[in-house]
Amino acid sequence: MHKRFWLLSTAIVVALVSVVLGLARAGRVRPGNAVPEATSTVTPDQRSPTPPPTATPTATCLPRPAATIDALPVFTSTVAFASVHPQTYITDVCQYLRERWEPGHAAPGTVVVPVMFHTVFEGMPYRPGDTHIPAEDLRRTVETARGLGFQTITALQLADFLERNAPIPPRSMIWILDDRHPDLIEKYFLPIARENQWTVTLGWIVGDTGKRKGLWKQMEDLNATGYLDVQSHGYAHLYVQPDTPEALIRQELVGPIAVTEEHFAHPPIAFVWPGGNFTLRSVQLAREAGYRIAFTIYARGPLMYNWIPQGKQERTVGDPLLVLPRFWARPDLPEVLQQAADLGNAAAARAQEERGTEAGYYRQACGCELPSAAP
Repeated sequence: MHKRFWLLSTAIVVALVSVVLGLARAGRVRPGNAVPEATSTVTPDQRSPTPPPTATPTATCLPRPAATIDALPVFTSTVAFASVHPQTYITDVCQYLRERWEPGHAAPGTVVVPVMFHTVFEGMPYRPGDTHIPAEDLRRTVETARGLGFQTITALQLADFLERNAPIPPRSMIWILDDRHPDLIEKYFLPIARENQWTVTLGWIVGDTGKRKGLWKQMEDLNATGYLDVQSHGYAHLYVQPDTPEALIRQELVGPIAVTEEHFAHPPIAFVWPGGNFTLRSVQLAREAGYRIAFTIYARGPLMYNWIPQGKQERTVGDPLLVLPRFWARPDLPEVLQQAADLGNAAAARAQEERGTEAGYYRQACGCELPSAAP
């Protein structure tokens, strides 16, 4: 009887163990049934040389009423571009401070210089008002940029940086060549890009590109080098006026999207306003069409995260990222780059001075501690 009782008890224990192990297995994914990793297709110009920001686990923040908290000051420079009027665009201060200081994001003081190119001439001196840059001044600009540590970024990298402070080189440029100049790309810009591992952003007009025999194939081949970042300069290069019919504005904005994707394997996310012209309605339509950034021809100053220099005309539209400034490609570009570097250095130093104040604001208004500063 004792032996029968012992066998029965053993069987019960084995059965219970089997049930427990079965339940444990049910909570896991078996190796043979592993969930496949998500895959995505990334085109060359969408790749970023810097990794995406990695969120640092933090305690849940509990926002608190901030009506009695003094607003944080907006950085202004006394060392460079002292006359600019910077505009902020992130309304959630807690979001701004978190992304400003989170490890893995761009460091405070990271600066971007957008540059507008039209033509390059050999042996022709520059005169005020010209839209070309002499070749020797272009070469001097490259040398200065290298010496100061500037690197180029794409439109996608710039949009990510402006929207969420994604990491980019601390001293960045975006070189934008307007209109259709495949000859300039091959003769000047592609050799510069190859030598420095830079990229050149194109403000490309698509409407009549097919009328030039072989041009699409030529551009597709150039794009395949990986050094070009093709964006939109409109469908027919229409200068938007206050009385321009909305249908024409929509065609100018929407028309290039499918064509660009067909020939360059990605839709444009940046729009270069033809002639620099824009209106409140055209900016609204650009946002509706899916553009994340757009460029004017105003040389207001460099860009920083949540810091866009603007004039009165741009401020009237209320969407700073769709009316970004650009510097003209002129002989004074090396001096502009030096000033931008000085501005970035001053902004970085000011950020460190104000970190304690910002940490106190974040603690009081956002309910938790600022992320630890990057080493």
